[in-house]
Amino acid sequence: GQEPDDGQGVGHLWCVDVTKKPANKEKDVSIVKDELDPKAAANKDSALVWHFGGKLPKPNADGRNFDYGRTLTTACVHDGLVYASELAGYLHCLDAKTGKLQWTYDLNEGTWCSPYHVDGKVLIGTDSGELYVFKAGRAKPTPRKIPVGQPVKVPPVVSNGVLYLNGDTYLYAIK
Repeated sequence: GQEPDDGQGVGHLWCVDVTKKPANKEKDVSIVKDELDPKAAANKDSALVWHFGGKLPKPNADGRNFDYGRTLTTACVHDGLVYASELAGYLHCLDAKTGKLQWTYDLNEGTWCSPYHVDGKVLIGTDSGELYVFKAGRAKPTPRKIPVGQPVKVPPVVSNGVLYLNGDTYLYAIK
């Protein structure tokens, strides 16, 4: 992540093996010399499993020179999938084991909200006050969009059958 006032830019999502025991004399499991390939010889002692993001050799279909941007959020991991959002308003779904991109959805508005999984759905709020509800899974879904009327900057939470949404000035409880 980075300060949101710094705007959009290149981001990185890393998957690391926290059980990796350092084999080098420095006892360091970091990547070496910005080598992002976990299979590269330089990374034989690193804990890197996979990486998503960084600069692209040429702009993608959206005209960006990166495929994953800056974020303030945490990732949501469920049923072998990672859901990760970025400030620019993209939600990405990746295979948790390989890091292979399954799909990307452009929310067409910014988000500070972390994705949240509940009951086979992934929920994410936007800065303009929308709650998106996606069917969880590898196939790119068509989400349902629910107007909240206030920015949803923090993830929704479900407890005891009640959905809690924290808006700018209200806390909504929906049963």
